[in-house]
Amino acid sequence: MSSKSLASLLLALASCTFIAGPAHARSLVPIVNQSDVAVVTSSGKAPGKEQVKQIIMTGAAARGWTVAEQADGKLLATVMVRGKHSISVLMDYAPGKYSLAYHNSMGMNYDQQGGQPVIHPKYNTWVQNLQEAIRAAALKR
Repeated sequence: MSSKSLASLLLALASCTFIAGPAHARSLVPIVNQSDVAVVTSSGKAPGKEQVKQIIMTGAAARGWTVAEQADGKLLATVMVRGKHSISVLMDYAPGKYSLAYHNSMGMNYDQQGGQPVIHPKYNTWVQNLQEAIRAAALKR
């Protein structure tokens, strides 16, 4: 193969890599916070504040989240994924309900676009998984 042919081949490969590269990047999505999510137990009764806290902690632990109590009475739930992605949500809770909001992240491409916070789409998926685990823990009571 001549050096001219080799150079053409390398240029073509580099062009394909450059063109295909952005197609693999994920678009950032708006952060979805949750307010006043109902906590429903198997009995149908709304649990008290302390019970809601225990349900959150049980559900979070089931999905690999760690939960720390904050001085203001809120909970900070954090999950580390594959050792390189981390997200934290701040959770407020009351009898029969809880709310959660983005707190912090690492390796999730958090940004502001048009004044709105955006992030890697897996953030919302992981938060939905947390909510599902909390729902499952509540139904076991």
